[in-house]
Amino acid sequence: MHLDHTIVPAKDSVTTAAFYADILGLTNLGHYEHFDAVLIDDHLKLLFNQKQEFESRHYAFIVTEQEYDQIFTRIKKNPTITFGDSPADRANKQVYISDGRQGFYFDDENGHILEVIKLIQ
Repeated sequence: MHLDHTIVPAKDSVTTAAFYADILGLTNLGHYEHFDAVLIDDHLKLLFNQKQEFESRHYAFIVTEQEYDQIFTRIKKNPTITFGDSPADRANKQVYISDGRQGFYFDDENGHILEVIKLIQ
């Protein structure tokens, strides 16, 4: 069994799919049924559903060390994105290290909290 997709509310589904693809290095599937979508892995897709009102959600991604470095570089080069070491402080420009994990938090353009995690030894 595996999770096939999850729906992410977005004010603009096209731009949000492009943001996730660009920042996280994902494949943008474009228009997918009546959503805009990105491919996370061989099974999981994020389907962006255009809505004007919704509550913020948290999405955490475990990535390889190489993916982490690439994502972190893109985040630091983007002047519109801040990052931090906790969901409560996503602008302190710090990363956390805890329980064999290193990571950081940042917001997408919809106010969803994204977390990028790499496993460390």
